[in-house]
Amino acid sequence: MKDIAIKYLIKNPLLHMGILEPIRRGTAIILYADTDGVLLKEQKSNAYMLSVANFEKGKELVDSISSCNLILSHQEFMVDYIIDRFRLSKKLECFQAVYIDKAKLSVSEELEIKQLDKIHVEIILEHYGKLSKSELETILEDGNLFGGYKNGILIGFIGNHLEGSMGLLEIFPQYRRLGYGTMLESYMINHMLEKDLVPFAQIEVDNEKSLALQKKLGFSISKDRLFWLF
Repeated sequence: MKDIAIKYLIKNPLLHMGILEPIRRGTAIILYADTDGVLLKEQKSNAYMLSVANFEKGKELVDSISSCNLILSHQEFMVDYIIDRFRLSKKLECFQAVYIDKAKLSVSEELEIKQLDKIHVEIILEHYGKLSKSELETILEDGNLFGGYKNGILIGFIGNHLEGSMGLLEIFPQYRRLGYGTMLESYMINHMLEKDLVPFAQIEVDNEKSLALQKKLGFSISKDRLFWLF
């Protein structure tokens, strides 16, 4: 079923990188794979991920899920049905950004970049409110959050979300517009390449600054959109 899933998803690799990588890393349970779609559950995040060729197959697969509080849909025509089916209330509409190149980026030595741990939970939550404390602690336990230090002072951070996408990029207000976001993201790209991972990120469609940063760093941006529902 893995090969069948990949054959379907690889037809649009930019859009599907966030579902292809969990399969490649072995963190996905593939629940359905055929020529008309793929449904899987990513085990680190407990997120369902769905891509289908038509609404009828999508409805059939969605109805096979007993309960769900986080799902990634790769087709807009499934969004309203999923929201109604599971009584979800939030939607993030995103482009997929993928760093296809294998070449590492140069990283300025202006910042010292170090792996963060649980002692940093509170300061991270103070600046970044999109994760629960338990999710953040898991990311820290996995060693997937890095802080940038200027003269020994933490000025921001970046990491991987549970399902593998790059994100959690936050530069503290007094240190913005100094290029530190570029430095942290360049470091993270190199870190993922060293681990034989494909750097990818999901950028909200109205986040023009982030989209511009991804393009500057050499990311390819999907033409199609994907939808996180929760």
